[in-house]
Amino acid sequence: MIDLNHILLFVACVSPLVMLAQTLRRGSLYRPWRLASFAVLLVTAGGWLANPKTAGFVGSGAWVALLLVPAVGIRKMSEFASCQDYASARRWAGLLRLLHPSSAMRDQKLAFTAMELAQSGDISGALAILRTVANNDTNVGRQAIAQTFRLRGEWANLVGWIRAEVPPSVRHNDFALMPLYLRALGEVGARDDLVLELATMLSGNGSRQQPAGSFQCSIVVALAFCGRLETESGRRALEKFPKDLREFWIGTNELIANRLDVAGRRFAPLRSATRDRLLLSEIAQRLDNSDGVFAAPLSSPTHALLHRIERIQRPPATAFGTEFRRPTLAVAIFIALNLAMFLVETRFGGSTSPLTLHRLGALEPWAIRYGHQYWRMLTALFLHFGVLHLIFNLYALYVIGPGLERAIGSLRFAFFYLLAGLASSAGVLLLRFNDYSRPEQLVGASGCVMGVVGVWAGFLLRHRHEPFAGTRLRNIVLIVVVQVAFDLSTPQISMTAHLSGLAMGIFLGLLIRPRIAAV
Repeated sequence: MIDLNHILLFVACVSPLVMLAQTLRRGSLYRPWRLASFAVLLVTAGGWLANPKTAGFVGSGAWVALLLVPAVGIRKMSEFASCQDYASARRWAGLLRLLHPSSAMRDQKLAFTAMELAQSGDISGALAILRTVANNDTNVGRQAIAQTFRLRGEWANLVGWIRAEVPPSVRHNDFALMPLYLRALGEVGARDDLVLELATMLSGNGSRQQPAGSFQCSIVVALAFCGRLETESGRRALEKFPKDLREFWIGTNELIANRLDVAGRRFAPLRSATRDRLLLSEIAQRLDNSDGVFAAPLSSPTHALLHRIERIQRPPATAFGTEFRRPTLAVAIFIALNLAMFLVETRFGGSTSPLTLHRLGALEPWAIRYGHQYWRMLTALFLHFGVLHLIFNLYALYVIGPGLERAIGSLRFAFFYLLAGLASSAGVLLLRFNDYSRPEQLVGASGCVMGVVGVWAGFLLRHRHEPFAGTRLRNIVLIVVVQVAFDLSTPQISMTAHLSGLAMGIFLGLLIRPRIAAV
């Protein structure tokens, strides 16, 4: 039986090491993450010296507090800030400051506090706070300067400051600053420059790290100032915006499209309903500048570039670009089948009972060789030994599967999933019959899941031109390395099944073409 303490200990050791490897050469901005990673390793080591039987629980607790919660928190903080929910962003910054007590997080909380004051109507108080954190050297400092220009309505000065003081290589990777810069370009009527700057940012090497909220905000700003917000990409980008902000940008789009009466009818109820005093002042600025700021049409090359930008989905926030709140069709069916079989296991004797697993179809080499019970190669893929085994496999399928299914189609995904699982069973049998391994009973969908990883690898190797293919391939290599390390440290896990499924998946992935142009 797999030991939960062993699994947690593995996570508490490997995750900080991966974080250290990813941030080692990324400068002082990632210093808190490096310190947190070292802290997790030290706590885990201390737990091991005190009591090895509980070290995994101790180390994983430190991992959750110092790495997992901050990573989730920064993403949530970015989403709230992009939607101008500065109160929620400030609360997240306060929590993160407790976990990562750095000056950057303190300044970030102050910047959000300032914007919250501005929304309540205290512009002078907001400007006073922003002055205390403003500088050209940090992300938060540049954000404070940009927000200062915004609160004063000095959009032309904001454009001039960024062009003079912030090098392109810095601003294109400062994802809190870029939406403000793009908006400033739109406010002063420099729409060709706006589209070009957005395209340059999206084509940069750092764009794969761009938070979803920042990406959607940048797209909304660009499409609104170009009168293209009614397109499918514009509607998709607006989905997560709060109602007031959504109405503001739709009204801006109407002004750009020269539908002044429609824009006026949209802004009128917004002005009477919103409690955001900053938004009220920006609506007034928008209506005051409606006559001349947006008059210059887009050039033909810029218009073509904008159409290419509209076809971009968004940078993947996860290793496999999976942003679905629900699993896709085939993934949902396989999850349901595994859950159903687990309930059957529980009903007929328990999921950890060898007799129950035997009756329901566990992979048993001698039953297949001498009893010719070949069906066990398939049924074993839907059985699991204990609830942890089930949860790990289904979670991995939920995270990894939908992006691939969306790229290659549900039927091919289902066929490859099962074929990889059968290959994992065949690999185990082949080595067992040649006395290279000695499993007596094997169950689980992990061979299928590793097959999905392999299909991703083969698919991306063949289609290296696909967006973010290189990033995903590196993630796949990391997953395989971590999985092999875990298999080597856990005797109860079959490395043969995992590698056999992976190899079949790679082979299948090299054969296929994408169902859609971009994943």
